[in-house]
Amino acid sequence: MSITSIQRVSGARPFVVGMFVDALGSGIYVPLTLLFIHEVTGLPLTTVGLGVTAAAVVGLAANPVAGAFIDRFDARRVLIATYVLRALGFAAYPFVDGFAALIAVAAVVAVGDRAYYPASGSYISVLAEGAARDRLYALVATTRNVAFGLGGLMSAGAVSLAGGTGFMLIALVNAASFVVAAGCLIRSGRHAPAETVPRRRGGYRRVLADRPFIGLVAAEQAFTLAHMILPVALPIYAVAILGAPASLLGLLYTLNTILVAAGQLAVRRWQRNARRTHAMALGGAVLIVACGAYAATALVPPVLPRVCGLVVATLVFTLGELMHTTPSWALTTATAPPALRGRYLAIYQQTWALAAVFAPAGFSVLLDTAPPLLWLTLATMLASAGLGMLHLSRRLPPDAVAAPQA
Repeated sequence: MSITSIQRVSGARPFVVGMFVDALGSGIYVPLTLLFIHEVTGLPLTTVGLGVTAAAVVGLAANPVAGAFIDRFDARRVLIATYVLRALGFAAYPFVDGFAALIAVAAVVAVGDRAYYPASGSYISVLAEGAARDRLYALVATTRNVAFGLGGLMSAGAVSLAGGTGFMLIALVNAASFVVAAGCLIRSGRHAPAETVPRRRGGYRRVLADRPFIGLVAAEQAFTLAHMILPVALPIYAVAILGAPASLLGLLYTLNTILVAAGQLAVRRWQRNARRTHAMALGGAVLIVACGAYAATALVPPVLPRVCGLVVATLVFTLGELMHTTPSWALTTATAPPALRGRYLAIYQQTWALAAVFAPAGFSVLLDTAPPLLWLTLATMLASAGLGMLHLSRRLPPDAVAAPQA
């Protein structure tokens, strides 16, 4: 989607600019999360870790609450609220002086983080429909990955140039980025279509009674767990088990980030004639190949051949990630009735929250027991999810399943 095509979608341009600014600020902070909080608050790292974990658990409740608010008010207002919450949280971090204060501030940030995803997905569905919606999802993913990568570079520069003061600067810059993003959303709302939808009764009971959608969520849980390979499983597997150099992790992460940013729109164009369920199933098949490639890397000689094996496996993993992301969001959004879209996307987004909570412990246990067991478990789950997607292509709404080009 070019600048010209963005302009054709009312309100999309300031929204995308806001997404860029938001991700730029987050990219400065996320790579240094625990260290950032430790340096800004002066609390011990163990205390910081416990506080962030407790806040993440609180954040789990934010998805369903955000979904109800989206349906009652509108997605843009809830999205603005997530920016305000996170701006206040980061502005408050320098004043944290104890464990209770840490949990309170980190919980505010966590609630804003978790509520952001269903709100942003719902707002994209307001801005665009059909193939334009798929393009906008892909463009937002590309924009955020580019900004996140730039933010990571800026964080390294801020800390190296300003020392301890750099962490305070990161807090203020991140807070300011959310304020600017909220301003972009306010501007977007002046041009975007009005969010007027009929209200339906039943709330989450109606969502949970939609069996095809729950089947989609169950399949999505397998995909979201697979997405945790790079940030959670690979550091342990590559360094502790395969003996690869720790510096390789930064290379693999950067490679993945660049390719996701560069390839999102190209992969979306490639998928434009494929039904969304089938595109997701094929993405799952590619992720299964990636799991096999990671497992096979342990069978090759150490050092350079293993490093090459990990690079190849990560390239395959990145392709599977690209093939899954846009069809997944677009399918879920199109499946949801407009009056309950916030609740539908909140349930969908909960799969990512659960994966973030359970993947670290689950992956560690499987790798400690027998490394191949992790890859076999993920491959089995992905195979089941892929077959489930093919079955759901006949049960989900036809217009949601249809190829974007159609």
